This record gives sequence, C-alpha cells and structure tokens, in this order.
Amino acid sequence: MLRRRYRLRLCLEGLTIGILTGVIIAALRFLIDQADIYRPLWFANFGAEKFWLTFCALILIGIFLARAIKFDGQIAGSGVPQIKAMLMGQARMFKPLRLLALKFLATILTIGAGMSLGRAGLSLQFGACVGNFFSKKSHVEGDILLTAGASAGLAAVFNAPLAGVIFCLEDLHKKFTPEILVATLTASVSASAVVELVFGVRPIFETITAKPLAVPEILKVPTLEIFAEMSAAPLKIFLCFVALGIFLGVLGAIFNKALIKSLDVYDKFSTSRRFFVPLLLIIPIGVNLPQILGCGNVLVDELLSARFDWEMTLILFAGKFLFTLVCFGTGAPGGVFLPIMTLGALGGNIFAEMGMRLEFFSAEWTTLLIIFGMAAMFAAAVKAPVTGCLLMMEITGQFSYLLTLMIISGAAFMTADFLGGEPIFSALLNRSNSKKNPSVL
Repeated sequence: MLRRRYRLRLCLEGLTIGILTGVIIAALRFLIDQADIYRPLWFANFGAEKFWLTFCALILIGIFLARAIKFDGQIAGSGVPQIKAMLMGQARMFKPLRLLALKFLATILTIGAGMSLGRAGLSLQFGACVGNFFSKKSHVEGDILLTAGASAGLAAVFNAPLAGVIFCLEDLHKKFTPEILVATLTASVSASAVVELVFGVRPIFETITAKPLAVPEILKVPTLEIFAEMSAAPLKIFLCFVALGIFLGVLGAIFNKALIKSLDVYDKFSTSRRFFVPLLLIIPIGVNLPQILGCGNVLVDELLSARFDWEMTLILFAGKFLFTLVCFGTGAPGGVFLPIMTLGALGGNIFAEMGMRLEFFSAEWTTLLIIFGMAAMFAAAVKAPVTGCLLMMEITGQFSYLLTLMIISGAAFMTADFLGGEPIFSALLNRSNSKKNPSVL
C-alpha cells in the first residue's frame, strides 16, 4: 500500500514538473524561433549603420556572458554533463531558480544572436531545475524527480515524449525501475501536451511564423520508386544503409574529438575574452552564410523543402562544423543536440549526392537519407542509438522505418566506438573531472 501511494505521489509530482517545464520550454522555443525569423531579415540588407549597431550589441552580449558565468558557473555549457554528475553523486545544484532564470536569459542572447548552439541540452537542464526544486525529500526520490524533469525538457523541445523517457534511461540514469518510469513518463507526456497546446501539431523544425513546411510524401508513405529499388536490389540497398552509418560514424567520432579539442584551445583564453571570438564572427557569417547561424533547425527546414547543390552542401557542412566548435568551446550556454542533428542531415544529403552520382539510388531517396543521417550522427556522437531512432520516428511521425533506422544507427554507433569515440556528454564530464572544475562542462 505504501509503495502504491509512493508511485501515486511520483505520478502527481511528475505531472506538475512536466507542466511547468512545458511552459518554460514553450517560451524558450517561441523566443528562439522569433530570432531565427528576424535574424536573416536583419542581415539581408546589412549596411554601415547596422554594422555598428550589431557590433555594439554583440560586445555587450559578450560582456554579459562573461560576468554571468563568473557569477554562477552552473550556466556554462549544455547542462547535460552537470545532470549526469548530479545523478552520479559528484555534484549538486545550487539555487536552481537562479540558475534557471539566468541561463534562460543567457540562452536567448547566445542562440538568438546566432551562435551555433543547441537548445535541447539546455531544456534538459531547465527541466532538471524544476525537478530539483521539488526534490526535497530522500536522495533516491530526488534523483527520480531530477530525471523526470530532464526527460520533460527533452520531450518538450522535440515534441517527443517517448524519446525523452528513453534518453534519460539510456544515457542519464542508466537504471530502470517502475518508479522512474512513472515519474519520467508522466513528466514527458504532460510537457509535450503543454507544448502542443501552444504550437499545435506540426513538424518540430518548422519555425513559428514561417510558411507551413510541406512534409515530403516520402515521410508519410514510401514511394513506389523506393519500393521498386528495394525489391530489385535488397542487398545493395542494405549495404548502402550500412555505408551511410559508417560514413556518419566517422564524422561523429571526428566531431566529438574536435569538440573536446576546442575546449582545450579556449582554456588559453580568459573568460572575459573568449566569447568575443564567435560573437564577432556572426557578422561576416550572417552576411555571407546565414544558414549556419543558430541551432540549425532552419537549415534542416531548407534541406527538407529545397535542394542545395553539391558544392553548397559541402560549404554548409564545413561551416556549421567549424562554427559549432568555435561557439561550444567558449563554454557559452548552449547544447549540441541540434547542431549534431543538423550536421547529420547535411551528411545524409552529401551521401545522397554521392549515391546518385554513382547511380546507387535515385533522387527520391534524398529526403529519407537526410532523416537517416540525423539519427546516425546522433547515435555516433551521443552514443544513444535507441533514443536517436525514436526521436526521428516521433519527429517525422513514421514508425515504418524502425528497422532501417536501427541498422544505420547501429553501424554509426559501432564505427564511432571502433574509432575510440566516447559519448560526448561522458567525455565532457570526464574532462571536467580531470580539471577539477565541475562548473564548466
């Protein structure tokens, strides 16, 4: 009887955490989406007057970030390694409400200005802050509510409640109990419901005031051309899927190692100066290559609704890759989930172009390979292949590609593992522990 009451309490607490987290993430998504809409318009007709106004604004943002991180080091980085450290008993959260408010503002400024950082990892930390606020009882219950808040954050930012639950079990908590399931599932579903009430049911990568993204038919029902190609040469198609996984696995392993290296490079900079490097780069990038600014969801929109030529796709991949390293290495508030998935989408597009030139498959495959590339890059970099597969199925609304996603993600995971690739959040946590500076992750 006591156990049933305990689970009921966890369910009600998870519901409360999910609703509050959903409201916070809905506000975050709205503000960042608005920035994604108006930023390109600002740079479209960029003159001398706008240059000096932008320059001064970016300098002020850099000063604010430096002082904010000196004031509370918990706001640095993505937030996911901090959550892992707390669940492992290596750290604890100080003043969660202050952390939430300060990091929320800093996130709007960094990503809104155009730094190539994600909002998903931050959303996990925001949810964890809400969960931590309610976890005033036992240590075990505190960890459960922290996990529930994190799952609610991921579920809300992607409208993917199942992926939110699985990620927390696969990467964060690494433990399954009925109590954890009750709390995380309730929190994830309620957070997603709140976000759906605000934004409606629509593709997650579609920005708020943009024209509705025409979801390609390939995401709804497999086309006859693809069915014909799969039936005619199943072994060839299977090998192509494995090759895509290997290709993205290599890219994921390289990305992880380069990301850690970028942090090492920035260690030579003082905190008061390091943010000016990526912030001032926003001006030339915004004028010449605005697609690589921000989280990357707008770029994925363009990949799904239009087609870039071969050379432009390579430029976008290289630019997004390098600018993400430059931004994340500073320790600025921001994650890597969406940049990783954007790189995977670009990698899938590059693979599709190579396949078409070698006549392995037709152009009908391009959109599908973009989606598969996102899951593969996630599996390689984050080392959470199940979460990656579920995330892409919930985003697209298509569960018929589960086997294919598992094959590609498995190949990417094994390739990255063979190359010595460590899960990015574990690598960040280990690096922080080795430097005995848990606040900067």
